[in-house]
Amino acid sequence: MQITSVVNQKGGVGKTALSVGAAAALAERGRRVLLIDLDPQGHATTEMLGLPETPPEAPSLAKALTKMWRGPVEELIVPHTRSNIGAGGAFDVIPTSPGMFDLVRRLDQFRVPGWQLARVIQFANYDHVIIDCPPALDVLTNNALVATHGVLVPVQPDRTSVRALRLMQDQIRHLESVIDRPPITYYGLVPGLYRRPISGYAVAALNELQQFGIPMLAHVPLGVVMNEAAARGMPVTTFAPETAQAVAFRQIAHALDRVRAQGAPAVAPPDEFVFEDFIADVSSTRSSNDNGARRKLYDLLPKRPRGH
Repeated sequence: MQITSVVNQKGGVGKTALSVGAAAALAERGRRVLLIDLDPQGHATTEMLGLPETPPEAPSLAKALTKMWRGPVEELIVPHTRSNIGAGGAFDVIPTSPGMFDLVRRLDQFRVPGWQLARVIQFANYDHVIIDCPPALDVLTNNALVATHGVLVPVQPDRTSVRALRLMQDQIRHLESVIDRPPITYYGLVPGLYRRPISGYAVAALNELQQFGIPMLAHVPLGVVMNEAAARGMPVTTFAPETAQAVAFRQIAHALDRVRAQGAPAVAPPDEFVFEDFIADVSSTRSSNDNGARRKLYDLLPKRPRGH
């Protein structure tokens, strides 16, 4: 399972459009694809794919990340039925949900921050997982980066994208050192949201972005077709398969598939099982269901010597 994060802390660079377009193009190639809407704004879920938010009472990504719900990942997933799917493929989504906006504060309280998303999806059965990250270098983006094998970075051909890319690289290097994980691969930069013909200023900015040494993938120019597809809750590869945007997403999907064929190092969450916590949970549950006469299970734990 190859996990790809679509990340840029700079808003309005086409991140969600790239996430949805790449995921849909992979499914069209016959790959089993899971798209995770990690952005609390939920544009991938509601605006681009026409899916409802998860109801407050149902299992949700927000509940899973904070361990308020601990069921199988399959219960979080909904299929997107308005996409062209190749033989053997699937296009599934973990949608946004109520409570996502409050996650940054709650996730910061965890003993091992950053690994929550990796644990939620570690038993998922897909060829590709695409994570649509929020426009911020926060704990949610860190969760995506901890779990990911590589990143796609949507950029605009202007100099503000140059500074944003430099800051993001610093964040990734810091995260890699803190959690001691394998290096995150940069699958490529995806220029977008520019008008054709491309201006001299944009060409100069693209030349500056190329100095980072990251592969430059297919360009996704502005086009009303993207809005028309979103209005129908369809990816552009299905709605307008012959457009420049759809062709670009297929080229990006091909690049991701080529990387997957080469294999990627496993990124496994650390074992965070704490026996004392387990006994305490069981004891609390048992005590709440008896008359208090039973000896609490926690009392049966051997006491650790001081200093250990």
